[in-house]
Amino acid sequence: MNGTPPLTRRGLLGLGAGLALTPALAGCLPGDTPRDRADASRVVIGLSAAVTTLDPMNTTSVGTDLSVLSSVHSSLVTREPDLTIGPDAATSWRRVAPTRWRFHLHPRAAFADGTPLDADVVVWNVRRLLNADNALRMTPNFPSLIRAEKVDRRTVDLITSRPDADLLGALSFLYLLEPRWATRHKPATQAMGSGPYTITSYSPGGTIELRARDDYWGPAPAIRRVTFRITPSEAARVSGLLSGELDAVAGLDPQDLNRLRADRDLRIQRLDTTRMAFIKLNTLKGPMRDVRVRRAVNYAVDKRAITSSLLKNTVDPSPGQLMTPSYSGYTEGLTGYPHDPDRARALLREAGYGTGRPLRLELTVPSGQYVAGELVVQAVAQQLREIGVSVKINSVPFAVYMQKYLQQKAMPDMQYITQAWPTLAAGGLYGLFVSDSPYAYWHDEEFTGAVTRARGTDDRAERDTLYGRAARRARDQAPVLFLFPQPGLHATAEGLNWRARPDDWVRPAEMSWKGATR
Repeated sequence: MNGTPPLTRRGLLGLGAGLALTPALAGCLPGDTPRDRADASRVVIGLSAAVTTLDPMNTTSVGTDLSVLSSVHSSLVTREPDLTIGPDAATSWRRVAPTRWRFHLHPRAAFADGTPLDADVVVWNVRRLLNADNALRMTPNFPSLIRAEKVDRRTVDLITSRPDADLLGALSFLYLLEPRWATRHKPATQAMGSGPYTITSYSPGGTIELRARDDYWGPAPAIRRVTFRITPSEAARVSGLLSGELDAVAGLDPQDLNRLRADRDLRIQRLDTTRMAFIKLNTLKGPMRDVRVRRAVNYAVDKRAITSSLLKNTVDPSPGQLMTPSYSGYTEGLTGYPHDPDRARALLREAGYGTGRPLRLELTVPSGQYVAGELVVQAVAQQLREIGVSVKINSVPFAVYMQKYLQQKAMPDMQYITQAWPTLAAGGLYGLFVSDSPYAYWHDEEFTGAVTRARGTDDRAERDTLYGRAARRARDQAPVLFLFPQPGLHATAEGLNWRARPDDWVRPAEMSWKGATR
């Protein structure tokens, strides 16, 4: 990355340095330091955004909602810290036919009220998932799943419409509810699961308290009590770590790296993530319907300047791809849009914008949700202004952002977002961009056709060829402003053992205190 020019265009370099920090969190009270919490088998985890629902089938937000809910519920299989698939409620599984997977359930798997987690439970959950009347956010992630069939009490088959190499990965974040409990309660605001923890305190948008189950059928978690504290401000998360009020925070801003490293009571982990950051463009209405405008904004933005100055060279710009190289089906050989303001202006003139008809765009960013998100959109807006494009930035709470995006179908011209897929397969992440996905805001027959055909073949070479076609089509049609992989910077209190993950999960059951007394 040597030779990158300093990001000084009209003061862009000062975006990070000039921000006012919020007041530091109050210092820890006597008896509530990380060491005290270690001795009491407690941990306090800072989350960047509120948990929006307790229904694990009605969210796909891994770093917040699902990180909490994965502690309360079980899935058939789980994604391990090394990104392999391991057992959870199912002890073993195999494909008994091209479109039939058989799962053998743990003989002692049970919910917190004592109800067994058996084949009937799995069948009911799959029916709930696939019932279109429920309009669950998780449903589009299972495009090939048809039904579940009970073989015996501890054996269940899942049947797909076609061979689906991505099914196991998708199942790793399908968490199971107890049927009778779910019909008598409100899963959006109440929880009773079969996982290692139970929720002892929850208020929508507020702190969440968990306690380890004494009767949990799986390995007992090392930490008995967990607090997920909602801390939307980056400055407050950093202050909480430095003061000892927070024990673990994932997804920190690289601008705080040196400050955190200077504190000997903190342990810093930096790793590449599986999440790609970009600005999604609403191609269904407004100026972004024109591919010339979409390409123009890609040429207008200097991604290298942003990654150098705002992200401290922790990542490289995207090579014009929707995913990172961690995914199977990733296409080699693509290149990103170079920084070319003159070409951007020419494309805008071709599209009819310029003197007398200025282009005005609206750009939304969820406050505190994504690493350096607010800084990045300011940088993007400033560079777009340099080619004559007026940009209005809206910073809104994540819950409001998601409501407009998915429920109201009211995405603006542009919005900052990062996306990943737990299966680490192209078919899953590309599924967020096919024409019938509520996440897409892009209807492209060529892209959708290539992805659909790729998902339906077991031939690895043919599948990769089709995904390559989809990748090149996305690069050409630019349904997003390609940016960079999200940096992975995580901090924990010294003595807290936690292997940070590249896939956003923050699970207290994977944590332990070194030398703690209980």
